[in-house]
Amino acid sequence: MLVLFGQPISRIVTMRIDEFREGPDGLQVKLGKDWTDVPEPAAAVIRVHLATRPGLTMAANPDSPLAFPGRMPGRTMHVYTVANILRESGIPAMATRSRAWIQLVRQTPPSVLADALGISPKTAMRYAERAGTGYLAYATLHPGGGSGLPLPGSTDGQPRPE
Repeated sequence: MLVLFGQPISRIVTMRIDEFREGPDGLQVKLGKDWTDVPEPAAAVIRVHLATRPGLTMAANPDSPLAFPGRMPGRTMHVYTVANILRESGIPAMATRSRAWIQLVRQTPPSVLADALGISPKTAMRYAERAGTGYLAYATLHPGGGSGLPLPGSTDGQPRPE
């Protein structure tokens, strides 16, 4: 979730198993309001994790609905625990999240990502600026999806025909 979708650890640890499902094209995760496909091989790793979640062997916690149950019944894993596990595995959480977002905003308009992944449009736009892209750059990469605004390279100040 961190590497693929730039989700913060604080959001990841609160995820429930019902936020994952098998869809028509494979594993899906609910981020924001919508279901998003999880690409392989990441989907296989998530399936294994969900089937063998730690913390379920305790007598008071066998039916936890949490995807990342903690040691205390009904509690999630602590954010610092997950951050330490990632760090020990050589994955710097903040840098990884930033790189994921920069890659995502190069492919999709920030407003679409904000809605789909449940973050603020302002945050999505900040990442688009860091990536050197924005709404107009996306429109030039994906003709036909324009907003009716003049596009870079338009010599007469008029929108390009769709």
